[in-house]
Amino acid sequence: MEWDSQHLSNLGRLNFRGFYTAILEKDDEIISAASIRIHGREMAEMPFVGTESKCRGQGFLRKFLVAIESALHFLNVENLIIPASIEIVGMWTKKFKFSHIGSAMIRTIISSNTLMFPKAVRLQKSLLADDAEADNAAMEINEVQNNYQNEVQQNRDERPPFIDLNLDPSEEAIDA
Repeated sequence: MEWDSQHLSNLGRLNFRGFYTAILEKDDEIISAASIRIHGREMAEMPFVGTESKCRGQGFLRKFLVAIESALHFLNVENLIIPASIEIVGMWTKKFKFSHIGSAMIRTIISSNTLMFPKAVRLQKSLLADDAEADNAAMEINEVQNNYQNEVQQNRDERPPFIDLNLDPSEEAIDA
């Protein structure tokens, strides 16, 4: 889609360019979704993230965040910034290891075009903190992938074969 100047705002804070959407699916159903915008190496913002209400409390958000953080880490992004409503700041800080914004990061945020909501609190998470944390994230992602592959294998035994574009073909399929 191409935008002409009539559709663009003169207000920088209303610039929504550069957002990517990350989606976590299970059995072709969207479980979680997030909007992410990268502001160079220093930070990425994630103003929106949500999980389907019937899927909450099952660890999907944790797995989703691990995947997002891993991708941002791979891109050498140093910090993930989120706006959190006051009521759930404790969840983000305790469960997901976010912290309140430091003064150096405040200066970076002010010079960037980030989304903010009334009565929200900005939180940050360092993505390049240490290699041990990165190794833990990699192990969690491997666990998620292994669980998925085991689930796919079980489903293959229960229903007719299908093409899963997320998996590499077997050697037998290549030789056939």
